[in-house]
Amino acid sequence: MNRNQKLIGLLAAVAVGAALGVLFAPDSGKETRKKLKKKASKAKDDLGDAIDKGRVEWSKAKGKVSDAASMTSEEVKDFIRFLVDEGKDLRSRLKDDVEVSEEDLSEKVERAAENIRHSAN
Repeated sequence: MNRNQKLIGLLAAVAVGAALGVLFAPDSGKETRKKLKKKASKAKDDLGDAIDKGRVEWSKAKGKVSDAASMTSEEVKDFIRFLVDEGKDLRSRLKDDVEVSEEDLSEKVERAAENIRHSAN
């Protein structure tokens, strides 16, 4: 799997997470959009941070050799592994956010059902 495929996979995971967040959102549309905007902004910042960290790692790797062209394939692989791990971490955090939203929705549905049962009695 090349870098482009991994990046596409990461972006797809972000999109799926956002879509699930909308589907299971317990709040109004306006409030949901506001939350999604915040989460998207946070994801963008996190991705930017991961890229910045990657650049630092890349610079460190380049600094180990006198010429960037003489970097070993293992150093390049280490850099790519680092970026993939950062992407997985970001995807995991987004997934956790979606799961929390889903749990909130389940709790609200349960409370509403309980209220309906009580008012029917």
